[in-house]
Amino acid sequence: MPAYRYSRLALILSCLLFLGFARGARSQAVIPSSDGYQVHIDIHGLELVPLTVPCTWGYTYQVRVYYTVTFTGSHPPANMYTLQGTVGCGGSTSFFDLPNGPASGSVLSATAWRGVADCATATAHSIGCNTVMVQIEGPGISDRTITVDGSTLPITLVSFLAEPAGTGILLEWTTASEKDNAHFTVERSADAITFGPVLQLPGAGNSQALLHYSAMDPDPMPGTSYYRLRQTDFNGTTTVSDMVAVIAGDERVFTVQPNPASSSSVRLPSARPGRELEVRTMQGHLVAHMPITGTDLLLPQLPSGAYMLVELDPRTGRTRHCRWVRE
Repeated sequence: MPAYRYSRLALILSCLLFLGFARGARSQAVIPSSDGYQVHIDIHGLELVPLTVPCTWGYTYQVRVYYTVTFTGSHPPANMYTLQGTVGCGGSTSFFDLPNGPASGSVLSATAWRGVADCATATAHSIGCNTVMVQIEGPGISDRTITVDGSTLPITLVSFLAEPAGTGILLEWTTASEKDNAHFTVERSADAITFGPVLQLPGAGNSQALLHYSAMDPDPMPGTSYYRLRQTDFNGTTTVSDMVAVIAGDERVFTVQPNPASSSSVRLPSARPGRELEVRTMQGHLVAHMPITGTDLLLPQLPSGAYMLVELDPRTGRTRHCRWVRE
């Protein structure tokens, strides 16, 4: 069992970042529209949820589907007309519904029946949940059904968080399932390109329970750093999570009002005209860039979620940062 594990479930559930490990490509599909935008559908993992325990004669079950839906490109709509799917497990197929707009989270499929008494040990992988079909229709996208990859993800990382804690950086992550997982390696980068190992923790091997891990980077780099998690199987195969950005200390933080915000109109009380503002995802990806002309700004229309606002001085390269939540 991992040495660093404790229950901070309330904090983690309030800041879920759904990621997935797979032995191969992530389960993704990109659907272009005739109107100039694209819909990205990412299936992060499949988790078996038995409903009949014990199961002497078999059991009913659902499949929990971890997903992220994003819109990119020119003038995306607020919602699709239809966004739903099915997951196939052996000879059984179960329906699940997705939000029609940009969102990230998990949904449960309709119930199905399995006539085998293995509810205590079965996983989505072991019963053959390896077909995910998604039906989509929206502005500029005719009604169609697509396959969003056929690989079950035997190791699912539910969340990976990095936040300042005193003079160090606290790193926490949660797995929903693990299969043949030898260990985790936390890697760090100053530029989001070149990563090096910081620390290593043992994995659980095989598990179908929520497991919580925690570790500290006691000597972080100044300013913004990027962290990612590398998982290694017993056979040496490795997979890498998305990265998360974190700022060491609070001396370079500025404020935004309101926060959280229900609209794109914000106020930066300490903003400095002549500088530039970058809007980045919490994984460090740039989504918008604009000049700062005053304290009141209109940000682009963005999906709900957490973002990093970065004030940049183009003359010196110095930056200040603020975490902002769009409701």
